[in-house]
Amino acid sequence: MSDLSPKNYNFARDTAMKMADIYLQNSGKYMVNESWGPEGTLYLSESAYALLSIYKLTREQKLLSAVEVILGEIKSLQMDSGGLGIHLGRYGDGLRFKVTNDVAFATSTIEDVPPTIATLKVVADYECITGSNRFLDVGEKAYKYLIRKWSDKDGCFVEETNPVLQSLRSNPRSYQLFSYLGMKAWKDKCVNDSDAIVDRLLSYIVDTFESYDGSTMPLVYGLHAAILCQAMPLSYLKEFIKPRIDEHLGLSSKFRIANIKGAYGHRDGQRGIVLDEAHIRSACGAAIAMRFYDIYTNSCEYQNSEQYQDIAGWIMSMYDKQNGFYEFQDIGSMRRCGRGSPGQYLPIWWMTGMI
Repeated sequence: MSDLSPKNYNFARDTAMKMADIYLQNSGKYMVNESWGPEGTLYLSESAYALLSIYKLTREQKLLSAVEVILGEIKSLQMDSGGLGIHLGRYGDGLRFKVTNDVAFATSTIEDVPPTIATLKVVADYECITGSNRFLDVGEKAYKYLIRKWSDKDGCFVEETNPVLQSLRSNPRSYQLFSYLGMKAWKDKCVNDSDAIVDRLLSYIVDTFESYDGSTMPLVYGLHAAILCQAMPLSYLKEFIKPRIDEHLGLSSKFRIANIKGAYGHRDGQRGIVLDEAHIRSACGAAIAMRFYDIYTNSCEYQNSEQYQDIAGWIMSMYDKQNGFYEFQDIGSMRRCGRGSPGQYLPIWWMTGMI
């Protein structure tokens, strides 16, 4: 479901084509000269979600070819167990977040639930679109690994307790969102015995969403709101999601940058709330929550508002016709940084209204 305008369609398509070029030129790796952080394998799947959504609209072969090389890269990194490490640093270092030797080692040698389960959705979506089982073995191995990690008691997949991995996440519970997306896509396409797991995961992300407050990273807050807008009844959207968007992602948000309309700061697992950089992830998180609410309530309540227009305007101010979206803006110098960011899938999710 989407209300993609011609203007948004053009921006989303152009951004997807730029991303596809980079993946194709680097055999499934996302290699750019500037990036906020040393992005890992989770970004491969998230990018593939966006590329496949645009492929469904355009049927341009380049986008599908890019997803295929992404899946090839994922397959090459999959461990014998079926799990995947997050591999921070494999695709370059970051401008604001540098990889230490400990982080590089831990993220390349220890299986991690989020990149593993995110793979399930890519494989399932690819198969649904193409009818091909070319990468089915990747999904099957990942599924078998994940089932061993399922905790019926907790209603989620149990992640590794390695302190290095945990320190990288501002809110570890939030990554179960990908568990829900991955298992739902895999159930719909490949298996029929995981309905109970999907239902439990939905309950888990509802509880996670309702535990959020004004200090929660806007991106994970916004993504949870967007997924729940699709999964929950209309009454829940109006009674629970909208008040939280208004209180924590709207005009009173702790993350808003005072002197730049529509800009939001950032939060990560190591630095906490950061307000000396305006970040496209955070602005997209707020914009996605608002737009998905409008789509799934069949309204323009947010999109006609000044606050939403300011957020949308700032996101688009980060777009460069040649390079695509920058990732963040340094508040001191006002310089846009992170040219050609791997996080460009987020504006595509926002513009298309599809995750």
